Amino acid sequence: MKSIVALALSASIALVLLGGSSAGAEQKSTEEKEVIVTVKAGDTLTSIAKEHDVTYVELYNANEDIANPDVIDVGDKVRVPQEDEELPDRFSGYQSAATAAPVVYQQTATTYTTRNYTSVPVNSSSYYVGNGMWCTDYVHSKRPDVAIYGNAGYGWIGAAQAEGKATGSTPKAGAVAVMNGHVAYVENVNPDGSYVISEMGWNYQAGNYNKRTVQPGAFGAFIY
Repeated sequence: MKSIVALALSASIALVLLGGSSAGAEQKSTEEKEVIVTVKAGDTLTSIAKEHDVTYVELYNANEDIANPDVIDVGDKVRVPQEDEELPDRFSGYQSAATAAPVVYQQTATTYTTRNYTSVPVNSSSYYVGNGMWCTDYVHSKRPDVAIYGNAGYGWIGAAQAEGKATGSTPKAGAVAVMNGHVAYVENVNPDGSYVISEMGWNYQAGNYNKRTVQPGAFGAFIY
């Protein structure tokens, strides 16, 4: 009888131990599912999403440190959400803000000139072929190493990264400033954080040159 009790007790202990081991393994497996991606040159949220079989929107929703889904910097850490993970709907808020009326900053030292720029696009790959020199052509004339990546906008950031160029959110003299629908050239940065840009296609007029001082946040990203 004692041997039967001892055998039953041993079996119970074994089951408890095995159950604990199984639970620990399951917990470890769950922890191992978290994937953190370090952004490399040329990476975009879209490319990272495709590589890890998630959507661009899911990546953005899962990473609160990413303010603009079109702008990520080399070295940034991007967490890949787990399957069926409940995520906050940050993307809808971003879209609403992006379509809201733009913030108008006070401008100083705004000057219009009649500089003799060519009325023909810099090269045949310009998005605005035949319409004179627009912002994209002007930036390319100031920075020939930066190609005309099609229509002006945040798509320029991913295209520049794909070519190995550094990008970021801090203005620097000589950088290409990028916002939705427009690009410009950074002439210099002032001590108070404002910066001077030069641009063409100002006010949606081909060849219209402008130089102005803008406040931090006026442009969302920069190509260095």
